[in-house]
Amino acid sequence: MDIRVKPNRITQIEKLLKDRNIDFETSVTDTDLILARVKCPISRFPSKLSEKGSFNWDDFYPLHMVYSFMDNLEAHFPSICTVSSIGRSVEGRDIKMLKISNSDASNTGVWIDATIHAREWVGTCVITFVADYIARNFIKLSKSFTNKDWYLVPVVNPDGYHHTHTKDRMWRKNRARVSNTIVGVDLNRNFAHCWGRFNVDGSSIDPNHQNFRGIEPFSEPEAAAIKDLILYSGIPFKIFITLHAYSEVIAFPWCYTSDPCADYVTLLEGATAMAKAIYETTGRMYKVGNFKDLMYMAAGTSIDWSYGTAHIPYSYLLELRSKNHKFLLPKSEIKECCQEVLSAVKALAQYVDDKKCANCVIYPNRR
Repeated sequence: MDIRVKPNRITQIEKLLKDRNIDFETSVTDTDLILARVKCPISRFPSKLSEKGSFNWDDFYPLHMVYSFMDNLEAHFPSICTVSSIGRSVEGRDIKMLKISNSDASNTGVWIDATIHAREWVGTCVITFVADYIARNFIKLSKSFTNKDWYLVPVVNPDGYHHTHTKDRMWRKNRARVSNTIVGVDLNRNFAHCWGRFNVDGSSIDPNHQNFRGIEPFSEPEAAAIKDLILYSGIPFKIFITLHAYSEVIAFPWCYTSDPCADYVTLLEGATAMAKAIYETTGRMYKVGNFKDLMYMAAGTSIDWSYGTAHIPYSYLLELRSKNHKFLLPKSEIKECCQEVLSAVKALAQYVDDKKCANCVIYPNRR
């Protein structure tokens, strides 16, 4: 567990931990200094990308630049790229999705989203990098790419993401109001599967807690937008990937229990294929396994819902870089992180095609 402590409380917290024989180490000594160094003011970016402009993935881009990037891909590759809004946020911002498809009716669906937690900027970088690669190379890509429709949402939490670029770099939740005060909801505790199972860190009823789950399942329009698109679109989704930061982990259900899901072995093999591809690309070693075993207990998460309710057989949560820099990944590592995750996505797409769906035993009627 990582915790942030005010400078004048460090000695007190260290004594508390020592008295209880709890091992600890201080990994970041001056968060404010690091935040100042990585500050990303919107004013230094143009109002939109030039017609031929594209990301170079050596920076973290604000929301309007991400959306401009998506629109540019659609403009340059209109036969395969479509941008749409799947809903609006609490503050009325569009939640934009990019679909990349050759319009083959036999295709299955791949869902990838990022930045459901506002401060996890690197996920948006990765998903735009993957989108750019697929769109620009679609004609020459392998069948494991072209036999799928790709649904990519770079910023699930646009209000929170905007807030991290303008006010508070460490903001996590959305910008929902409780009693007319902005306290926010943790969107990754707002999904219906096992919602409300815990009342402490795994899923909190306290509006001021970082893991506040909301007043009911799908109370937040951002989470509801994902639910509506996946459940009611008729799209045969086979892969669900949600990108987070920063633990370098490839996890799968369940998040609320250590009990293995019915497809544990199949999901473990897919995760291992991704981890192997990452290692072969950059030398990074990502851990793989059940989320609860690798991370902590959580209820109402999107991957538990996508697997347990939406019946998407290959549901994964990727915790990206970096264990060393926490949420404040240096810009110099962005592109390498993007490249290793692209390799993981390639490996999973191929693994899914190679694996017979008959091995998924829990839901025999899955697509």
